[in-house]
Amino acid sequence: MQRNKKAVSLIYLACGFIAWLLFREITQAGWILLKLPLPVDWIVAPPDIVAAVLGIAVFVGLIRSERVNIFTNEVITELARVVWPNRKETLLSTGVVSVLVGICAIILFTFDMIWGMLVKVFYQ
Repeated sequence: MQRNKKAVSLIYLACGFIAWLLFREITQAGWILLKLPLPVDWIVAPPDIVAAVLGIAVFVGLIRSERVNIFTNEVITELARVVWPNRKETLLSTGVVSVLVGICAIILFTFDMIWGMLVKVFYQ
């Protein structure tokens, strides 16, 4: 658990940053919708300050929540157990998927052409 502390803190920091971005857009839209004045002499706009406070609150809330910490540590532990494919397996799987997608595209194109011809004949 102590080993994952840096990773967990980084995850929470990313969540706080994403919350800041989301709250910034919401508060800016609300500020415009309510037609509140924006002070021109301020370095940082009030919606950005509100969003930063809310983003920091999300980060602190995640850090302090015991249930969230337990869940995040369990997720990291489970991800450590995953057997990831090597480069050769990944390239082979990518090739197989690409070929099958190409075959499906050709089949759909053929059906579309046949359907288009039938519709032309039907409407003429």
